[in-house]
Amino acid sequence: AVGFHAAIQGDAHLGQKAVVMGAGCIGLVSMMALKARGVSEVYVVDIMEKRLEKALELGATGVINGAKEAGMDLIIETAGTEITTRQAIHMAKKGSTIVLVGYSKSGEMTLPMSLVLDKELTFKTVFRYRHIYPIAIDAVASGKVNVKGIVTNIYDLDDVQRAMDESVHNKADIVKGVIKIHP
Repeated sequence: AVGFHAAIQGDAHLGQKAVVMGAGCIGLVSMMALKARGVSEVYVVDIMEKRLEKALELGATGVINGAKEAGMDLIIETAGTEITTRQAIHMAKKGSTIVLVGYSKSGEMTLPMSLVLDKELTFKTVFRYRHIYPIAIDAVASGKVNVKGIVTNIYDLDDVQRAMDESVHNKADIVKGVIKIHP
């Protein structure tokens, strides 16, 4: 639902070229939501190779490790860092939209506002989701969005502590850990 809310906030539509900053769970579902809404090309930027591999596996047009100016129509920023938000501003073409989804740790950022003004950029924001469940459920049910494909690690219920520890300390290798609950 968060991914579709971001795509809808950005008015994602057929014929656009978009980029998602961050290939964690929210970034990956945002990428799939953009594709489900008909965006022609969706690129994903991250600094962790495992996450970029997962983005390609789930249908990203291409991935970018680091910064690259690409003239995008729509940018979904999910990482919540000042660096990636600045990269988003540099990647945006004139008149495009940046949707801010990720929260920064401090809650504050210093951004190149002169460039934002020069490019006449539009910023939209997302706080989780807004009555998007029916769209998200339909997209998953119809196979347009592969949420199971995000999972990289499955743990038994008895291994909850290990799952938590590994998820916190091994972000480079774990995109999404799931705890399997047996009936």
